[in-house]
Amino acid sequence: MSHRVEVVIDQETVGIHYYCSDTCAKTDPLYEGWNGCCEVFEPVSCVCGSLLTWYRWNYEIHDQEIVTPDAWDYWVV
Repeated sequence: MSHRVEVVIDQETVGIHYYCSDTCAKTDPLYEGWNGCCEVFEPVSCVCGSLLTWYRWNYEIHDQEIVTPDAWDYWVV
C-alpha cells in the first residue's frame, strides 16, 4: 500500500503523487493530511527512491496480481 497526494487545480484532480509512507508524503507541499493507504496501478517510485508495490491485470488468470519491488518484471505494465 502507498500514500497518495492529489494535485488539485480549480477543484479538478490533475495529478497524483504516490509515496511509501506518510512521512514521505509530508515532504510534498500539496500534502493536506492523512488520507489512508491507497492502491497503485502502475509501477512508481517514492521520492525517497523506494519502489512501491502495485497491482496489474494478469490475462492468464483473469484477475489482478500484486507486483512487488523485487519482481523481475516490475516495470512491465
